[in-house]
Amino acid sequence: MFETKILKSGPQSFSLEEQLADTVNAGLSLENKRLPSWLIFDSVGSEIFKKITELAGYLPAACEFEIIRHHKNNIAKLITGNTFNLIELGSGDGCKTRILIEHLLSKKFSFQYFPIDISNGAVTNLVRSLEDSHPDTSLKVTGLTGDYFEGLKTIIQDGPTQNLVLFLGVTLNNMDPDTARSFLKNLCNALGPKDYLLTGFDLMKNPKLLYSAYNDSEGLFEKFNLHLLDRINQELGADFNKEHFVQQGQFNPNTRAVESYLYSTRDQTVHIKALNKNFHFKAWEAMQTEQSFKYTLEEIENLAVENGFEVVEHLFDSRKYFVDSIWKVAH
Repeated sequence: MFETKILKSGPQSFSLEEQLADTVNAGLSLENKRLPSWLIFDSVGSEIFKKITELAGYLPAACEFEIIRHHKNNIAKLITGNTFNLIELGSGDGCKTRILIEHLLSKKFSFQYFPIDISNGAVTNLVRSLEDSHPDTSLKVTGLTGDYFEGLKTIIQDGPTQNLVLFLGVTLNNMDPDTARSFLKNLCNALGPKDYLLTGFDLMKNPKLLYSAYNDSEGLFEKFNLHLLDRINQELGADFNKEHFVQQGQFNPNTRAVESYLYSTRDQTVHIKALNKNFHFKAWEAMQTEQSFKYTLEEIENLAVENGFEVVEHLFDSRKYFVDSIWKVAH
């Protein structure tokens, strides 16, 4: 069984365009302009990011591929029942999870895979691709487009089925600390005592390594960040000129995050039709577009405990640049 579903959002929820307009208006109205990186992830942005994850110098992806390949048995040992749900938050193209799926199928596990993502195109392509590559197996896949917690609500029922939730990559690292804590509290409340969470953290390392990972020689990070302007132009009728902005990522020792900025190369005014507003950029004014916090093991363990989890095991790559941490709900 291979299917995709679009999750129904509540009656109070905004349409995507309204949410986008509100977010852009709020971010560009700040004294220090900043926009969240989720705005970049339409189908084109997701495609550029996929290319970034294939760069040898982009350590989070390279290290996590290594972890899943080398520790797939440790992950499989978490499964206790005859059947279980494999749930992935922010699945994208599911390329890392496929390694685990192949392994679980080879060990004759019976499970259903639920990729959840805000990009309908990514979910549809992933489900179709799995259907093509696993036509005669026991694999069941239900792709869900929409909010993570809406998805979890539809999947997790009180009953005997165990859930293994994957939150791979650096999505949690992209949230500021308060947002990350709130997200983890909600996640803890959604899970039962037999469920596990496997979540990724980019570990604090030499700042020179961090700088080179986010400032690639091919210019993909710049292309990715500048796509934000394309998206605002397309969706909200803005007149940003990408030629008048440059991107750079830098490590901030005070926040311990790599922060990406778009710099306005001249004094300019941008009009956004959907908002019926002008926004002024001074020459060399910076607008923050991304942040990726780097963690120590002590901070990861504190984050788990503060939000109702206990750490079961840390899975490292060979250089200890990254960790996939396995948590369960504390009793």
